[in-house]
Amino acid sequence: MFTILNSKAQEDEVNPYKKLTKKFIGAIKRGEYNKNQHFFDSTFYGKIIEAQADKTINDFIKEYGPIVAIERTEIDTQGCKMATATSIKVAKGKFLWYLLFDQAQSIHRFTIDTFSTQWFYKPEATALANYTRKEVLIETNPFIKLPGSLYIPNNAKKTAAVILVHGSGAHDRNGSMVKNKIYLEIALGLVQQGITVLAYDKRTYVYQNNNPFPIDSMDYYSETIDDAVAAVDFLKHQKEVDSTKVYVAGHSQGAMCAPLMAKKCKVKGLILLAAPARPLLEIIPEQLDYLSNLDGKVSDEEEKMNNTLKWQVKNALKPDLTLKTKTMLPFGAKAKYWLLDRNYKVLEVAKTLTIPIQLIQGGRDYNVTKKDYDLWVDAMKDKPNFKTTWFENLDHMYFTGNGMAKPEEMMKPNHVSKNVITKMVEFIK
Repeated sequence: MFTILNSKAQEDEVNPYKKLTKKFIGAIKRGEYNKNQHFFDSTFYGKIIEAQADKTINDFIKEYGPIVAIERTEIDTQGCKMATATSIKVAKGKFLWYLLFDQAQSIHRFTIDTFSTQWFYKPEATALANYTRKEVLIETNPFIKLPGSLYIPNNAKKTAAVILVHGSGAHDRNGSMVKNKIYLEIALGLVQQGITVLAYDKRTYVYQNNNPFPIDSMDYYSETIDDAVAAVDFLKHQKEVDSTKVYVAGHSQGAMCAPLMAKKCKVKGLILLAAPARPLLEIIPEQLDYLSNLDGKVSDEEEKMNNTLKWQVKNALKPDLTLKTKTMLPFGAKAKYWLLDRNYKVLEVAKTLTIPIQLIQGGRDYNVTKKDYDLWVDAMKDKPNFKTTWFENLDHMYFTGNGMAKPEEMMKPNHVSKNVITKMVEFIK
């Protein structure tokens, strides 16, 4: 099921969020913290977010002093939610205070950044946009409704179409990450080449604090696959789309799940962007080791956090783990999630597919490494429908650089390599 929503100018939403932001920060400037409780929802998660925000603010004021002035506020639409950034002046300089508001206009996240000339994402300059964007709603079932954007080439007549499927975590349709929007850039690159693109807010982003499904039942299907299958059905019913030429482009975990999507619905082909070849339970410890040793030393706090997560991974790998097991598991996910992860053989499923598959991997990627790429190449070496592209100078987000990537690089404004978009277009066309 699906619905097309009436488009509405973003300007209609700007002033309310600016006013909310100024009221929130104004109370802090006056020392009236108690007046800000209503900005957070009353759920358990809302109370946690409120406590974290209070601690961040108190630590900031203790280190840098009270707010001297509240300067201008800017906004950024991040899927179905809205973010604001406000320049705060204190005795020791200027800082950016970021607020992310959910659909109910409650504060969902609060962070502080050093003052920057670029507050939010800025697209690269392009020629005249030759496409139309429609706001849509993907309905997986009566309880799951995901807002999204449909990018249609102007004067389109039965185009090929691509669905962008998110990686692990709670992501909006644009793949917003600090000052970057990787899925938006891919969508704009493809639609300018005459390809219709659908991007939607991930289920765990839309229902982040109020899931309409029990967390005990969450696995790759309820988190990612079922919604992608509904999106495929949506695209096939669009008058501008050739229903025989619908592709799935999954990123990271979305790429790992793509073969299972192809088993549940008919698609023309799969584009695997940084696809893991192994269970996440095997990859997570490797990521931890890499990150903790970046500066050449491991602090006591880092070691404690790493050991805790590795212990949780070991719990998830125990042979006697069942749906009823009560134990601490990674990231708060339950046994059902990790049982599917460790039992899912993505390469075995991929080998059964006869549709075209394109794997695109970056050499700077520490999230999904060359080890996974080599496993894909070896497993699919006799499959004529499988093609690979290796970009030595790209990271997990397909940003260009040198050497293995570092987390702080993702915080800096950047743009998806046009070589990746070109390769996707070549594969589709």
